[in-house]
This record gives sequence, structure tokens and C-alpha cells, in this order.
Amino acid sequence: MVHEIPLQRTGINPVADAQTLLALRRLFWRVRPDIVLAYTVKPAIYGSIAARLAKVPHIMPMLTGLGGVYLQSAKLKHRAIRPIMNALYRIAFACADGIIFHNKDDRAHLASFRTIPRSRRTYVVNGSGVDLQEFSRQPLPSTNNGLTFLMITRLVRTKGIEEYCRAAQSLKAKWPNARWRLVGPEESGPNSLSLEELKSYGDTVDYLGPTMDVRPALNACHVYVLPSYGEGMPRTVLEALATGRPIITTDARGCRETVEPNKNGFLVPPGDSTALAAAMERFLENPEQLEFMAALSYQIALEKFDVNQVNDEMVRALGV
Repeated sequence: MVHEIPLQRTGINPVADAQTLLALRRLFWRVRPDIVLAYTVKPAIYGSIAARLAKVPHIMPMLTGLGGVYLQSAKLKHRAIRPIMNALYRIAFACADGIIFHNKDDRAHLASFRTIPRSRRTYVVNGSGVDLQEFSRQPLPSTNNGLTFLMITRLVRTKGIEEYCRAAQSLKAKWPNARWRLVGPEESGPNSLSLEELKSYGDTVDYLGPTMDVRPALNACHVYVLPSYGEGMPRTVLEALATGRPIITTDARGCRETVEPNKNGFLVPPGDSTALAAAMERFLENPEQLEFMAALSYQIALEKFDVNQVNDEMVRALGV
């Protein structure tokens, strides 16, 4: 059963957030759940507090990422609200029985701000996992007509879209047969990248818009790229691993866990389009390494990110 709750996904609005908290408390009083598993930032915070107010027996927030507030590259106004977020996390985690994280770096980062009570157990699971039946290994396309790089993301700056475009621009003249594709919906908000800004990078990157099914795009690419500034555990990378695609992503929290450097792909510093272009060029110069790296990507998906395995870990953390 689905219950609709008012929620502003981004930003801090005391009135709107109070309405969310009260609506959740009313819902929990009415439904009387035995367990509340609250995930993503605002539901984890306000869901945990509301569940404690409603005397829910077992409360477990799950942090699928920390958002832009905690990025090293965060703007001043985002850094300014970190103390508020830290205070909210302290309250929420004090209401919880334990906390689930999608990567160990997020846990360490929040712990450094003393937001996690020593008495609370913490757990790290490998993201949300990937369904290996829905995303199965697919053969790589022929390289006879050049390589195709793919990025799937909302049009948000912190995903590294501009670095992707600049890297593609720097390589296009030397590798005219290579293709760079971008799939994903537009986004509103202070970190969004408009279509006009995207077009300013020229036609080197083919923007294909949003899609309900990313599998055809994944199947048609040779290398999956996500130069994000930081994630919880990027779902699109997990789907690319399961499809059997080499990965280029960043040495940032949540992203680095998906790559064994020089084995199934490459890690580059976040925000560095030059390093990103160099990683892409390694594939362009040595396409024979694609098959080996593709096989290892699939093996990593099988061993670390199978959704059934991840769900079992979550169930154990919940104690049910």
C-alpha cells in the first residue's frame, strides 16, 4: 500500500519539513508498523524522528548517499547548512536502533562530525544491488566503427557532466569515429545543468534525453562513464557492471567501490576532465583490453552487487 506524504526533496524549509515530520508521525500512529526502514536523506532524518515519536518498536534509517552538502566541492551556501544537517542527523540517529550505509566512506564522514551515537550499530551494504536477471551480461558491440562511451545521469553538475563533455571535446579531433552519449532527464535546482548549457559544448556529446529503460543504451556502449563528485553507490554503474561493461568513474566515495583499477576500468580524480580524457584514450588506443575488463566487471557484479545478496545483508541488519 502506498501512502502519499508531502516532501520537498532538496533544501531546508522549516515549515515544509515540519509538515513532513507531522504527516509521517500521523501515518505511523495509524498504521502501527513493527519496523520503519527510512532511506535517502530527508526520509531517513524525519522518518526516524517521527517513528520514535509514534513509538515504533524498531527504526532503521538507510543513507543511500549524503548529497551535495558534504561534497568537498560544495558551494558556500551548502557548506553553511552542514551544522544544521549534522544536528538533524544526531537527533535522527539517536532515535534509531542502527544505521545502514551504502559505503564505508559515508559512515566515516558522518562519524567525523560526531553524529553517530557510540551505542548505535552501523552496517555497510553494497548499495541497493542490481537484479542480475533484469540486467544480464551482453556481448560488446563490434569495435570496427569506433568506440561508444555512455553516461547515464540526471542533468546535475555534481555528476560530472561538464567534465565528460570537455573530455569528449578534447578527444574528438584525434578520434573522429568515437562516440559519446548522454542519457537522462533534466533536473531543476541550483546544481542543475540546463539544456542551453549542455548545447554550449557543441555536438560532440549526443544527448539522447530521458528513457524508461537504460538497457538498450548500455548494450550499445563499449565503456560506461560516471565522473561523479560522490555517490552513495551509483545504480547506473552497477547496471553497467552487470551488463559487462568496463567502467571509468572517480576516486570518490561510493564510486571507487565499483572499480578495481586497471582491471575492470579506471578511477580518475573528481572534477578532472584531463584525467578523464586520458582514461578514455587508454580504451581508444587499446580496444583489445575491452573483453577482459568486461568479463571482470560482470564478475564483480556477480560477487559483490547481486541484489539478492544485498537484500539478505539488509534483512540481517534489520534483525528479521
